[in-house]
Formats: sequence, structure tokens, C-alpha cells
Amino acid sequence: AKHMNILILTTIYRDPEDSREAETTPVVQNFAREWVKQGHRVILIHNFNTFLLPLYYAPKRFYDIISNKLGFRMTLNPKQRKPLHYMNEGVSVYRVPILKVIPMGSYGKGRLAGQLKKIAGILEANAFIPDVIAAHAENPQVYQLHELKKRYPEAVTSLVFHGVEYLNRPGFREWKESYFPEIDHIGFRSENILRRAKAVLGFNRDYFMCPSGIANQYILKNIPEKNVPVRKFIYVGNLIERKHLKTLIEALARYPERGYELTVIGDGPQKDEDEALARESGVKARFHGKLPHPDVIKEMRKADCFVMVSTGEAFGLVYLEAMAQGCITVASEKEGMEGIIESGKNGYLCKAGDTDSLSAVLDKLEALGDAQRNALRRAALKLAAEYSETNAAVNYLKHLTL
Repeated sequence: AKHMNILILTTIYRDPEDSREAETTPVVQNFAREWVKQGHRVILIHNFNTFLLPLYYAPKRFYDIISNKLGFRMTLNPKQRKPLHYMNEGVSVYRVPILKVIPMGSYGKGRLAGQLKKIAGILEANAFIPDVIAAHAENPQVYQLHELKKRYPEAVTSLVFHGVEYLNRPGFREWKESYFPEIDHIGFRSENILRRAKAVLGFNRDYFMCPSGIANQYILKNIPEKNVPVRKFIYVGNLIERKHLKTLIEALARYPERGYELTVIGDGPQKDEDEALARESGVKARFHGKLPHPDVIKEMRKADCFVMVSTGEAFGLVYLEAMAQGCITVASEKEGMEGIIESGKNGYLCKAGDTDSLSAVLDKLEALGDAQRNALRRAALKLAAEYSETNAAVNYLKHLTL
């Protein structure tokens, strides 16, 4: 394949100064790194939201409320207000701050124009004429794609939706009606986001799916047989309301005679409440807080079953990682893993945050024989292996350049 200049525009990127709690998916960097390995030249523009100064000094309680409301961990650091340029795994990354007066709101016209001018300056300074402009998340990237296409009419433009927060709002009508239809390729991180976009956009054009990839070294070659019933459960994720760890604790508590054990990895505003619930309901649970990724993988390998029945899940890489370690995996129906996990075949789906629905799955797991359990785990591994980082990046670029 010919080597290309790929420009990535994104608000979703792990920043060097991000605190450990910041739950930013590394997926955009993973794609960028794989493209560099394939011989392409990649510049990544991180449209980094900054806010009015008082917001940086608000009490922690305020952020906890916001995190629960937004559904992701919001952490602000005044050091992150300045521009930055660095190399990350062969990717040339520019952090370009842009002021947002209201979190989750729109930007002023002048701010958008100013940001575009800075991006154009970076491209000129690097003598970089993009062949592909790949954007992640819609605001302000839809506007940038629209304007950059005028400058580089030969470039293939693409937008991947990580959610559909903005396009329904009054200030974005023009984007929806005139900018959005001009984009060459539209991608979605999951079936769930696609379904929501169809409702918002009356979506009736070609699209592609853009799932995350698992680091190649974390995919087991084959799974050692386990001829024991499912007893060891694991949860890995933020401890916020929409992740519904409470549902898992309540469901496990219904079966004291089975001797279930639960390992919880993660942190967040619900931690104290979840720990108290586990204690009061007699569930044998270990809360580890956040752990380095290799340790998370080790814990997954010890577990029999991974459960996270969250609401508003774009695409859960953590589910695939658990499947790649031999865990039977339980996720929510009508969420990010729909269309990937098939109930009873390579894992289970149940209603998000519904204790009765999850209890029914626990009963199904209890009824399985050794051969059925091992077959489920093998099917899960086989599926997870198709989602390696390398495969994900190759398929993504194929969709844009066919």
C-alpha cells in the first residue's frame, strides 16, 4: 500500500498531564501508532478543551457530581492550558488548547476560526499535505473537516462518532444540515452509537464500524481448560453510577451458598458506597483501586467471569480484553457490545443495571457443564483475537481508502 500523510483531529486523547483518574480511551493513539508502523506519516491534533480559571479550583465534590452526570471522569489541571508538541510512539502530537466557556457546550465562531488557523499553521510548518483527515468525536471536528476540505479538496475526510451528544442541539443545526453530509466516510464506535445516530440524524448513508483493538501481547494463544464452576468474578472500570457495579454486588449477594468472590479494579465517586454495600450484603469482595495494565490482565486471567452491565457504553475494549484472557464475559444489551457478544455463544448480555436480569445470567452460568463453559471461553477468545490493534487499524484505513 502507498504511504500516506494522515492527519488526525480529536478531542479524545490521553494528555501527558492527565491525572491517573482521567478515563480517556487510548484508542485514537493506538490507531495512530499502528498507522506509523505501517509506514504512514501521522500528525495528530489534540483539540484540547480549556475552561475559565475558576472551574480549575472547584472542590472535588463538584467534580464527582459532574463525573456522575457526564458519565466520564472529569479532571482539570491548570498546567494543561498551554500548547504542546511531542512525539508519542512515532506520532507527531500537537496539543492545541481551545477555550470552552460552558462544559459540553459549543465554541464561539471566533474561537473556531482561531483554532483552524493554528492547525493550518502546523500543517504548513511541517510541509504536510494530508491524504486522509480522520476525525474522532463531532465537536469541533465537524467544522474543521468542513473547512480543511476546502483547502485540501483531494484529502479523504472521515468522522468517527464516539457518542451523539451534540448534533441534536440548536447551535449545531448548520453542522447537521450542511457540514455533516459533505464528510466522505462516517464511522461508529459501536452498534449502540449507530442506533442513536440514526434516531438523531435520520441516518441513511454508508458507514463503517470502528471498534478498538486489543494490544497483541494481551491475546492468549489458547485457553487452558477450567473444569470448575464459575465462582470468581471481576469488574474493571470507573466507579460511577452508570457503570452499575451495585447491580453486580446485589446479584452476587442473592446466592450466599455459592461462595462467589469479587475483584474490583477501579476508582471513582461511588467507591465508598460500593464497598459498604459489599460488606453489608456479605459479598466477599476485594477493592484494588486503579492498577497498572499488566496487573489488570493478570487479575483477569485468575477470574472466571467478567461483568460490567453499564449504561451509555460506546465500545468496551475492557470486555474484549477479558474475553482474550479466558473470562466468560457479561455485558449490557443495547449497549456497546451488542452485535459482538452473542448470548450463550461467546458470552452473555443482560439488561443494563438490572439485578433480576443479571441474576438470571448467574443461574445460566451455574447450569453449564465443564464442556459448555470451556466452549464459551474458546469462542470468546476467538472473537477477541479478531479485534487485535493491528487488525483494527488496518480495517479502519481500508474503509477510508477503498
